[in-house]
Amino acid sequence: MRIYPINMQPTGRQPSFTSLTRTVRDEHGRLKYRNTTNFFRNDLDWQNFADFVAEKYKMVNKVNVVCYACSDGSEPLSLLMLFKEKFPNGGKKFLPIVAKDIDKTVIESAKGDFINMDYHDERAINNYTAGRFRNYFVPPVRGFDVDPVLVKKQAILKEGISYATADITKDINSVPVNNTILFCKNFWPYLEDNKQRQQLVENIKNRLQRNCLVVIGNFDRVADTHVMLSKAGFRRVMNLTNVYVPPLLTHLIR
Repeated sequence: MRIYPINMQPTGRQPSFTSLTRTVRDEHGRLKYRNTTNFFRNDLDWQNFADFVAEKYKMVNKVNVVCYACSDGSEPLSLLMLFKEKFPNGGKKFLPIVAKDIDKTVIESAKGDFINMDYHDERAINNYTAGRFRNYFVPPVRGFDVDPVLVKKQAILKEGISYATADITKDINSVPVNNTILFCKNFWPYLEDNKQRQQLVENIKNRLQRNCLVVIGNFDRVADTHVMLSKAGFRRVMNLTNVYVPPLLTHLIR
């Protein structure tokens, strides 16, 4: 495997800015995948999502949150901050968030004390935390610019997320079957072909049973993932783009 340098030029349907883009190619130079991420990525209405899950799981004592393709941790950290801001007890019933990625390098980075971000990330974090960026990160001495810099995480973010290396196509049966929020965003176009994508849709459908949600991203629309989910019986949540409720399979009801 060849790991190419960070490339800050966005492509395709990715956001117009990214705090991390890492391109990984095979021994023949063919693209395998990109680690492209930023905080509070704009393909999810985060505030409405928080309101929705608060209502949906208000009578549930424990909610399982699993985030695949977590990259450097920007997305699970966004979720963690959202839960801490939304719930008086810091959203303990949603924790720990289980964050997984196929790339060992970014997982090791995610476990560390520092993370790449730029001023777009700072602005997004302040937006969703009522200006409390400093509660979660130590600002760089020189401030933020368009170029990413390493920023230290505050102690409050050092717990609440469990990181691991895993491939969702092989790991899906480790996901809890009930009361689960499954983030599987912005990697579907990198799967081998439509057959593998369809198989993953079926595996998710067969795995998730009661009171679950599935969240994908805008980039996944390149591979018609939203169409595959709809055809498999998943229902999109009203007013929440990219959030789906899995079908309840009658043969799984006990």
